[in-house]
Amino acid sequence: MRWRITAGILALLSICFFTTSIALSLTHSSMYQAWGFALTPLSAGFAAMISFIGWVVVRFAAVQTRGESESVRFHRWLTLVLIAILFTAISDHFVLFWLGWVSVSLSLHKLLLFYPERPRAQLAAHKKFIFARVAETMLAVALLSIWLQTGATSISELSPTASIVSEWVMLLLVSVAMLKCAQLPVHGWLLQVVEAPTAVSALLHAGIINLGGYLLLQFSPLLADAAVARWLLAIVAGTSMLVAAAVTMTRISVKVRLAWSTVAQMALMLVEISLGFYTLAALHLLAHSCYKAYAFLTSGSAVEQRERQRFVQLGLPPLKAVIGGLIVVITAVLLGVSAVTSLGYVAPWLAVSLALGLWLSTMFERFNISELLRAICVAAAWFGVYLVANWALSAHLTFSTASYIWLLDVWICLVLIGITSVYLWLLYRPQSAHSSQLFVALNAGLYLDEWATRLTLTLWPLRNSQHKGASS
Repeated sequence: MRWRITAGILALLSICFFTTSIALSLTHSSMYQAWGFALTPLSAGFAAMISFIGWVVVRFAAVQTRGESESVRFHRWLTLVLIAILFTAISDHFVLFWLGWVSVSLSLHKLLLFYPERPRAQLAAHKKFIFARVAETMLAVALLSIWLQTGATSISELSPTASIVSEWVMLLLVSVAMLKCAQLPVHGWLLQVVEAPTAVSALLHAGIINLGGYLLLQFSPLLADAAVARWLLAIVAGTSMLVAAAVTMTRISVKVRLAWSTVAQMALMLVEISLGFYTLAALHLLAHSCYKAYAFLTSGSAVEQRERQRFVQLGLPPLKAVIGGLIVVITAVLLGVSAVTSLGYVAPWLAVSLALGLWLSTMFERFNISELLRAICVAAAWFGVYLVANWALSAHLTFSTASYIWLLDVWICLVLIGITSVYLWLLYRPQSAHSSQLFVALNAGLYLDEWATRLTLTLWPLRNSQHKGASS
């Protein structure tokens, strides 16, 4: 009964928050504000998404924990996590926002240790606990500094002209977001929390891990002109995206692959924010949350699908044709979108991403004109969906306009080309000595989590653990 009541409340909240978000947009109202809380199109929309995902996860957890002796405890902490996320989403005052941020982490810690006898679960929760405390301290310092420098005590008081803060404050906020989004090299805990129940993984990857992106979207008026902070965000997130996408190609475990995919997706969302594409980042946040919740809750069927793919023979076209085609398609797409780039609809890095996906999907199906035309039609359809969704969100959400830094675009284009190069190298040269070494290194996550694990266990030893030397 308790599961049904919780699911019913979440469904009602989802409808209420979604209706409020739409009403605010249609009436051109900036927000509903009271007692330190505020409902804006962004916060209400984010709360509606969390409520919807929470409704799905609660219904799944009700079935998953049926017959479990600790079902009541699991329900209690899952409900507290959802309350904490919603509290954070609609908090406007700095103190309330920080308290909500801390409560999300502390309540999640109990869920990560739902099976406390599992060593990897202990290690993951231990590292997450340390990184979370560091992030919360940095967030507190940043919020206090913003208040001292601007006099603002709430998010709604921030604006690009009236709220000018020191660059180091924005560096703190960017660092908090990267810690929350499990960017390299502090990503290892996210890979090891797969020891928790599937419902916890779904909620973590769909509704908690993206709080870092939500933080930067809320504070985008301050980030828009913070060039150094945007560069730090782009470099760390771009590198994380490159490494995570490459590592994903080598992993077999379904849940671990999904975890690495989340690292890459969060990195891409942070990259979009660093480039100033706040509306696109909000759309990415929404799409990733829905997809990742579905992916984790249906991860069991992924094993069967993978077994079927083992019997499918992949015919590889000549490597020279692939590389030559990539150069031609990227050039054509860049030239084709150069006119609309000035209008703000397409950026070079987005054009490169579209070109890479279009050409590679065509080359590895059937190398003929009909498949190329079909792929172009599919890509055009998805691009049309993106334009419509981006237009709808642009009319719904209002963000500050960030200054354009063309070198950031170049850096992200190089990252995308790097991901494609690693993929093609492993695909076409799997037996070479360099490929074997690269595969081993990538399969070990470039040993980055080894460093993070040793450091955390040195600074704060994990007691009563059976697996102190574990890594991802």
